[in-house]
Amino acid sequence: MKNTKKTLLFALALSLATLALFAQAATPPADIVGLGFVGHQVADLERSIKYFEAIDFKLVEGPSKWEVDKELNQLGNTPNAESRTATMQVQSSVSDVPFRLILRQYRGIDRQDWSTLNSFDLGANHIDLTVDNVSNLLDKLEGMGLLKMPKIQGLANDRQQKGAPGAFRSYSFISDPDGLTIENFGVPAPRPGAPPAVRVSNSTATGQTIDRWGKQTGFNHYAVNVVDPEKARDFYIKVLGGDYPAIESTTAAQLMQNGWYPQATTKNSLRIELVWFALNKDKTAPPMKFQDINANFSGFQVKNIETAYARAKANGASTVTSGGIMKYKGGRAVMIRDSDVGGYIMLWEPGK
Repeated sequence: MKNTKKTLLFALALSLATLALFAQAATPPADIVGLGFVGHQVADLERSIKYFEAIDFKLVEGPSKWEVDKELNQLGNTPNAESRTATMQVQSSVSDVPFRLILRQYRGIDRQDWSTLNSFDLGANHIDLTVDNVSNLLDKLEGMGLLKMPKIQGLANDRQQKGAPGAFRSYSFISDPDGLTIENFGVPAPRPGAPPAVRVSNSTATGQTIDRWGKQTGFNHYAVNVVDPEKARDFYIKVLGGDYPAIESTTAAQLMQNGWYPQATTKNSLRIELVWFALNKDKTAPPMKFQDINANFSGFQVKNIETAYARAKANGASTVTSGGIMKYKGGRAVMIRDSDVGGYIMLWEPGK
């Protein structure tokens, strides 16, 4: 009975995406444009492209040839490394602007392999996709030999759900070849005669009004497992302008804090989920380096990188990029790590 209650609590937290009852509005810093992309370091670029194409991502650039990219090596502090990159994109669940995923493979430099991290371990991340039909997606991946379903703390993730054959499956968790967990939520069909669902895809949202799925299928959120839920929340609010509800419970086994951020160049908001598990209390994040397999980062577009970077440093961020802010791909960029778990964040100001 105790385990059942724990599972139900976790499922409820996922579906509501917050344990708070009242939202706390944040005024985003004027220099933050919004969340623009996620980066994922992989072991085999072609294998990763095949996998993400199977879940509806489109290849829009690359794969590039092996090269010693001096700008990239300065950004990630990976001197003399060779690398190659592929940029993929998928429909956003909240806007008509596709969301980008940057895949990168390194060689000629020491790399640790974190593909065996559990979904709930410190250092692990996940992304979330809204999908039309969860069961069909699992069947497709299984038929292609690409289906891997990781263990999820406190929540069932069986290949075949219990109940009547063909019953609506609301969610599943799958894993890419390098250990990135991908959460999938199916869009439920409206009940006959039911009133239209309340759709809130932007801040400020509470557990009662949050739109779990967005307005359509596509990318929904990025998640970081954190050490200290209050410290992490404070950093992501002050530095990046996340709109997070106040924490009202400090005794739960898990806390799922969902903050809303504009999707870069749009007026619609995506989420970054800060996930705390009691089993990670007092643990230290693994010594993950930027080039490591299954190291991931969020990418924020900014208007003024000097002020954004200064604010990050003032709030405890550490700098990865050699020399700090640098010229990058026609604009300027810097890679930092948050003050809690050391999650990687890229600040990027495009060229004018």
